[in-house]
Amino acid sequence: MSGEGAFLDVRDLRISFPTDDGLVRAVDGLTFSLARGRTLGIVGESGSGKSVSSLGILGLHNRRNARMSGEIWLDGQELVGASPEAVRQLRGKKMAMIFQDPLSAMHPYYSVGAQIVEAYRRFAESEHHDGRSTPGERVRNPDPPEFNGAPRLPQGERTPGHPG
Repeated sequence: MSGEGAFLDVRDLRISFPTDDGLVRAVDGLTFSLARGRTLGIVGESGSGKSVSSLGILGLHNRRNARMSGEIWLDGQELVGASPEAVRQLRGKKMAMIFQDPLSAMHPYYSVGAQIVEAYRRFAESEHHDGRSTPGERVRNPDPPEFNGAPRLPQGERTPGHPG
């Protein structure tokens, strides 16, 4: 599938970062299309640009220090030239990312349940739904220690009361 009718269409995506040692070309000419309802797995060696590409598609690079060119079309909307607010409005509704290390993507101070409720409230279809009942009721079990702010310990190191 190319371009027409694709839910996600990335064309000649280039992302670079200026450094004191010169320009780092992290992504250099990435092109792919993805149909609605399909799944795409991005694999590659460490440093090959997987995360940089995904963060670029999501509009999460700092525009002051990342140079991005090419085209990213999401459900008919071009994202490279879109305003940060327009891209932010799409996150959670039409696009999202599962980070490589989800434990570090969560804030250790807040419970997983509280963070799920916050995300639900932010992206709920109805602006009148306060998000308190549905997601909160679904998170019935207390967070396991590795998700409730307890320190992450290397394998083999355990503290009293920490089963991980």
